[in-house]
Amino acid sequence: MTLLSGSIQPPLLTLLSSTSSPSLSPLFFARTDPSSSSSIIATLPDDDSRNPSDSSETELVPRIESKGSIVHDVVHVQSPSMTDTYIQAGCSLTDFKRRVQKGKAREGALIQPLGVELHWLGMQLKTLGRREMSFEIGLLDSRGREGVVRCSSFKKSPTIHPHRNPPLVHLPLTLPKASPSQLTQWSHVPLNLPSLIALFQTPPRPQTHASDEESNGSAPRKKRKVADLPSGGFGSVTYLRVYANCRVRRIWFSAEGEKTIEAMGRGVRDEWGLYAAET
Repeated sequence: MTLLSGSIQPPLLTLLSSTSSPSLSPLFFARTDPSSSSSIIATLPDDDSRNPSDSSETELVPRIESKGSIVHDVVHVQSPSMTDTYIQAGCSLTDFKRRVQKGKAREGALIQPLGVELHWLGMQLKTLGRREMSFEIGLLDSRGREGVVRCSSFKKSPTIHPHRNPPLVHLPLTLPKASPSQLTQWSHVPLNLPSLIALFQTPPRPQTHASDEESNGSAPRKKRKVADLPSGGFGSVTYLRVYANCRVRRIWFSAEGEKTIEAMGRGVRDEWGLYAAET
């Protein structure tokens, strides 16, 4: 029922590389807000502040080139409404089963849960000026119970929402802000996925925030028993969604995080490097 079911997964698996052609592989789909001309998903040089089209109504943000741009093309995701514009690979197992039951999808459909079993997620990204950003990842525990972990730069403290389907853990995401002393706004975000499973059983207890309800696009679900929440061992990743407003250089999974990159040798280490543009 997943894209990688029964496959042998290498220790390093790239999900997105902005220098590939196309930057967004067939694993991804992109969604923009048709009501806003400023909702944009495009591939462009990181040091390029020009518009991605000839239309005078669309403008990239930030309008001033940020310090520490890199020489590579990047995937640019922007929108006035953060949750209306995003790129996504895979899909929620919960949503996929629901579509199958309603006859709106079939098990061989293109958009399926990923089924990535590697324990580390790595991302190279930066925010667009002072705009907030968010990303989320769908996880299965070893018994097939699904949960979603969302990381947002506007969050001040973690919250747990066990009554959603699938349940949600919403975490603060701290990224560097523009400052005179800062060399670059680019960040490497590593996540140890097995450690996230335990968060569904950890205080703080559920809190309801309007931003959480709106950003998920659905109302709270009926109450769910704590025993039904993900726990124990890590199973796999079902999907990854990156919301506006950010630029993305690379997204990958690995068996042991940075140890995997180091073990691959200098060629891989150089390829994974972020190189500054000439000024």
